Amino acid sequence: MGRPRQYNSGAERQRAFRARQEATTRRVDRRALDGLEARLNRLQAAMWAAADAGDETARQCGAAGVETILEKLTRHFADRARASPLPPPDSKQES
Repeated sequence: MGRPRQYNSGAERQRAFRARQEATTRRVDRRALDGLEARLNRLQAAMWAAADAGDETARQCGAAGVETILEKLTRHFADRARASPLPPPDSKQES
């Protein structure tokens, strides 16, 4: 005797698969994603150029991959914010 059926039909199994897929997958606009990747590549190139020019922050945060650069920049600025004796500004700047 085999195990009991989990789904009564192929259509039910397909609906369950699509529901699981929808829960774990994000749909993005391809043009927006391409734009973000281009911005990240420009950030990486600017970071390398700044490091070559002697910028200490760029040297500390430089890395081969954009993900690592972002992580190091995030850590750098978070550390500086924690060490700052000044209170944070009232308004936030937007890019």
